[in-house]
Amino acid sequence: MAKSNKESTVSHRSPKAKVTHPFVRTVLGIVAIVCILVFSNWLVRATSLGNKTIDLTENQRHTLTPGTKAILSELETPVIIRYYATRKSEAMPRRVKNYMRKVDNLLARYKQLADGKIRIENLDPEPDTDAEDSANLDGISGQRVEDENVYFGLSISCLDQQTSIPFLDPANDTMLEYMLSSAIANVTTFKKPTIGLMTTLPLAGTPAVQPGAQPGQPWIIYQLLQQRYEIQNLGMSPEQLDPEQTPVLLLVHPAGLSSHTEYLIDQYLLKGGVLVACLDSFALTAPAQDPRMRGMGGGVNKSSTLPKLLERWGLGMDAYSVLADGKYATDFGNNQRMHAHLSLSTEAIVSDDEIITKGFENLYFPLAGGFTVKGDSDVSIETLISSSDQVVLIAGQEATQADSGIFARQQPTGESYGLVMRLNGKFKTAFPKGDPDAETEDGEEAPVSGLQEATEPSSVYLISDADFLFDRACFQQSQQGYVAVNNNAALLQNILDQCTGSKHLIGSRSRASTTRPFTIIKEMETDFEKDLHEDVDRARTRMNEIVQELQNLQMQKTQGTALVLTDEQEAKIRELQAQQMKLRRDLREKEKSLRDRKDKLYAKITWMTVASTPLFVAISGLAVWFFRRRATRAA
Repeated sequence: MAKSNKESTVSHRSPKAKVTHPFVRTVLGIVAIVCILVFSNWLVRATSLGNKTIDLTENQRHTLTPGTKAILSELETPVIIRYYATRKSEAMPRRVKNYMRKVDNLLARYKQLADGKIRIENLDPEPDTDAEDSANLDGISGQRVEDENVYFGLSISCLDQQTSIPFLDPANDTMLEYMLSSAIANVTTFKKPTIGLMTTLPLAGTPAVQPGAQPGQPWIIYQLLQQRYEIQNLGMSPEQLDPEQTPVLLLVHPAGLSSHTEYLIDQYLLKGGVLVACLDSFALTAPAQDPRMRGMGGGVNKSSTLPKLLERWGLGMDAYSVLADGKYATDFGNNQRMHAHLSLSTEAIVSDDEIITKGFENLYFPLAGGFTVKGDSDVSIETLISSSDQVVLIAGQEATQADSGIFARQQPTGESYGLVMRLNGKFKTAFPKGDPDAETEDGEEAPVSGLQEATEPSSVYLISDADFLFDRACFQQSQQGYVAVNNNAALLQNILDQCTGSKHLIGSRSRASTTRPFTIIKEMETDFEKDLHEDVDRARTRMNEIVQELQNLQMQKTQGTALVLTDEQEAKIRELQAQQMKLRRDLREKEKSLRDRKDKLYAKITWMTVASTPLFVAISGLAVWFFRRRATRAA
């Protein structure tokens, strides 16, 4: 029977059929798989599906922010981005070359989201080429590396407006998206941003007190703002405030504000305006007299606030007390420590990834007040800069003198106060009955008018000081002119940049860093070193004692030729020398042990990293197999 089957099988084969060798079949199979992978990858990348990404990182590190997407989706005029990158030079540092891939991917993402409104021109500025000339014309600065100029920057232009990011420093990785989005927003805005200014301080200078005299010069911060913005001086009693005409309203020490004007500000905000208010509990720079009245009075109140609006927003501010801060007090020399002159360090910055305060190291707020959050609010409230909790509230006049015993007489409140705050959301009116000054002809209350609630979100920035903008508070004169001595001016400029650049940039934060240090490993290393630290110290102390004892014995031996060490002393020396050698050996062993434990730890982590992916695949396969088997049995 078996024989007949074999004969039958043989009879069905063609005598000329070729049998492919198993090795050849394996090679052909591998080649086919590689070809399928390559072409499928190419096909996917050629379609929109290839640009889809899944960001599984914490804080969505690789996902563009909603503000950037909104800016790109609203582009109406084409934007050209000239991307200068020296790619072929060996002088380009490796970390910059690695960073180029991230910039490449980011620009590709911008181009895709802009739906054809962004054109990217890639240029490699080699020496003596048109690309190098173009880079120089666009303000892209070459970096001198190994006697060679290397370029890595962006020029962003729209019609006749152009701006540039001269060098893309990998150290500013977290700011890259904000800088690029802000640049696109700026070049697509064709009017000089307008700011409305209401102030009782002489920011814009003062008129001459008498004929022939020189008028007072504007503050330096005012001159800087004039270079970048169209400033409307609205006075302190404007007839109306229209966000269409004045998108951003800047209040600097609005002392003596009438209820009607506060109502106008309320309605301005509800109509979509953005408000930046520098309030002050005791303004040192408030004029004691109005120069136009020539000694006849007319001084400005030292205190300014927005009583109705602050209450409606859920904030409190003591309008007549300033903060004396034990942590941020300023030393003026000669043992003069002024607790109400706040020298704020990086510890006062609440968030490291806040763009407005990014990189700030020093701020100076003289006699500042403080905001407190009193309760529920209709809008979100963020504190950008705060005091410490070692604060005593004192009257403004009292704070002008040095008082070293203030913390001995008064207990700190134990509360931290907001110095710079940001409010965002749909505001509700602080005047539900309408304009408080509105009356009918017969003296009765007018019917309620005005908006009760905003239809669109808006923003308010509050700063609890106005003197921080004064020349001597933020600038110093040098041979090159006035230079900033702290971040005071940058604080106001950053806020206004956010307010005027694009509404989508307000509240933007810098990206979280894409590199994450091995903090757990560093903590373990620290623990190892801490464990060994005591043993090492003990060994070294004992070794020093032995050395001292040996030196004493040697001195006894050399003092006087008649002195001869006894056998016990000689034995003691040998014993101490042996102990010294043992301690040195123990120290070497402990240091070696620390290195071994670190190596083992890194090896363990490496193996865990390498094995995690195949282990995950294997477990997933087993899980699929298990469920399919159960399903098969159930069927």
